[in-house]
Amino acid sequence: MRESAFKDVSTGVIMREAAFNERATILAKEYWLLRDRTGADEPDEIRKKINDIEALLNKGISGNLRSQLEGELKQLSRTIDTKEGDFANIEQIRRDLLELVAYFGPSLDLRHGNLYPYDPEREPLTEQYFRALTDILFGDPKPIVEFKNATMSNKGVTIKTPDFNDIEALRILDSITTLLQETAKKMLGRNNQLDLCWRRLRERDYAFTGFSVLINSCKGLNIKEIQEICSIEDEEYKGLVSEMYDGLLKDSMDYLVGDDWDYNLVEKRGDIYEVTDFGKWVWLLCRKEVPTEEDIGKKDNSKASKLYQMLRRKL
Repeated sequence: MRESAFKDVSTGVIMREAAFNERATILAKEYWLLRDRTGADEPDEIRKKINDIEALLNKGISGNLRSQLEGELKQLSRTIDTKEGDFANIEQIRRDLLELVAYFGPSLDLRHGNLYPYDPEREPLTEQYFRALTDILFGDPKPIVEFKNATMSNKGVTIKTPDFNDIEALRILDSITTLLQETAKKMLGRNNQLDLCWRRLRERDYAFTGFSVLINSCKGLNIKEIQEICSIEDEEYKGLVSEMYDGLLKDSMDYLVGDDWDYNLVEKRGDIYEVTDFGKWVWLLCRKEVPTEEDIGKKDNSKASKLYQMLRRKL
């Protein structure tokens, strides 16, 4: 049986290559057992019920109602002790699963047509694993992970691109593996490419504006379509710099598809700009993070500053 042991430098974790599928399956099973056991009520919700009952008891209520409330209070106290232990265990399993995904990949067999099946000498990944993974990453458990050019499921990795060759198939496999690994690192609070790309995107106003239009359109757009939509949404600002606006927007879109990115957020097919999987996940996972007051101040002042500099150059 093939097993190659290696150590990840950043974590110090020593792991066997062939163990990914088995370890992922075990963690996913434990994750859902605990999730099902904890139920819908969070510990904070139970504490609120306890506080409400205690407040009523402290007011001196008596009779059968007091006896019932005292019994319920004891039951809730036992429940919260159990739930807090379960939630702590869920958090540890969550981190263990993310550690696994962040630095290792599944055990796959050679490609059969458009499918990379799982190594027949190892266990296949289960629907339970993919539901756990998507729940942890997006809060939306699904039995598959859907990408633009591929799908990961309990069958393996299915390539969706038509008329692909071996090199293209390996490129897609590398791309989705990298995306999952970088996303897991982000969820663990470690340095990752998603946060890096997001910071670079936010530094360029026109690039961010064009990217926002593109991803919200849910389809590819040419530069004229992007410019038209941006001019409507940014009408006041465009009115001040009308001669330069469209050109700066085009330059910014070309910047997004350029070679300066390790992982492009946007790709260009012919004259159509399209958001990549990396761009989509960056948007989903990074935009919901609350900006600091300093970030808000920079955003508010950035266009005004740039407008001032452009007007100075024109004078």
